[in-house]
Amino acid sequence: KRMRICHLDEVLHRAIDKAYEIVNEKNPDLENKEEVAKQVGIGAVVFNELSNYRIKDYVFSWDKVLNFEGETGPYVQYTHARASSVLRRAQDAGADVENLGSIDTAYLGSDSAYTLAKLIYRVPEVVIEAAEKYEPSIVTRHLVDIAQSFNKFYHDEHILVDNEDEKVAKVAMVIAAQTAIRNGLDILCMKAPEKM
Repeated sequence: KRMRICHLDEVLHRAIDKAYEIVNEKNPDLENKEEVAKQVGIGAVVFNELSNYRIKDYVFSWDKVLNFEGETGPYVQYTHARASSVLRRAQDAGADVENLGSIDTAYLGSDSAYTLAKLIYRVPEVVIEAAEKYEPSIVTRHLVDIAQSFNKFYHDEHILVDNEDEKVAKVAMVIAAQTAIRNGLDILCMKAPEKM
């Protein structure tokens, strides 16, 4: 099979076009689809490049790169958007997400909450390790782990419950996960859309 050489600008334009198709299909009423498609398309390529070990060759696949379900940039960005959605709903329900006050961590005793908290706690250590080894894939792998763990927490827990203390604790965990993902994406020079 003959290989075709693509320039980076062509790859990025194709990624944005493909991301637009996916975003439009998933959320046709999204206000700023073009901007989100640009963030997701470019982010998908960046994340894919940085996810692979520097000294290894790999095969580029559009289906893999733009997958919202796999270990990809769009998956991590979608998780950030999901956390943002939870926080918007919490605000709409009257929670002051900017100033939660004291948090009763007894409400964060589930396995999914514990696993997520450990992953968030390790973020600074992971960033230092990646810098020392000149290996950005350490950061991308950890972001995927946080995203997967957050999605398990989101699936397992009722976050916006009636009990105010429990709700505050769980919303705090969502804020921590969202912040860790956003900061991680920022380190990789990627955008973290609030809606997708």
